[in-house]
Amino acid sequence: MTENTKTRENVSRRRPATQVPTKEMSQDEIEQFIINTRVGRLGLSLTDGPYIVPVGYAYSDGKIFFHTCNKGLKMKALQNKPNVCFEIDESLSDASMYKSVIILGKAEIIDDKEQMIPYLQKFIDKYRIPETFEDYMNKPGRNREKELEAVRICVITPSKITGRKFIARSDFHTF
Repeated sequence: MTENTKTRENVSRRRPATQVPTKEMSQDEIEQFIINTRVGRLGLSLTDGPYIVPVGYAYSDGKIFFHTCNKGLKMKALQNKPNVCFEIDESLSDASMYKSVIILGKAEIIDDKEQMIPYLQKFIDKYRIPETFEDYMNKPGRNREKELEAVRICVITPSKITGRKFIARSDFHTF
């Protein structure tokens, strides 16, 4: 038995295992959390294992959507295996609050330029100063046709959504 193993065993005996006091989020809490959080993590299946990537996203009509390039690893994975997991979380640095939502679903790729515009408008509304898609694309340096050709919208239709939150208690300590 090494010195490190002995030290870990001694610490384990002194500190009882604790269960983090979590609570299920209500459907309203889940929806508000999804709407107001800015970054989620997309879980995909590659042939050689899982792949997780952070994405900016928006939420409308019960569906998550994000934009991506029309080629690359993420697009290839979505085309081959559209069943995905999408995770959103936030916490405070002192661990006194934590929320997490996990969405299982199927992703659909939208490549029709006109069908993409309403989704892109929702991104502009969420991440930019609200203005019309046409006004945004008419700014100097933008190339509407080239940008629409390069982008794809991926829409996740959820099959299951769960949400949990950490409830801080004054008598709960993690050390």
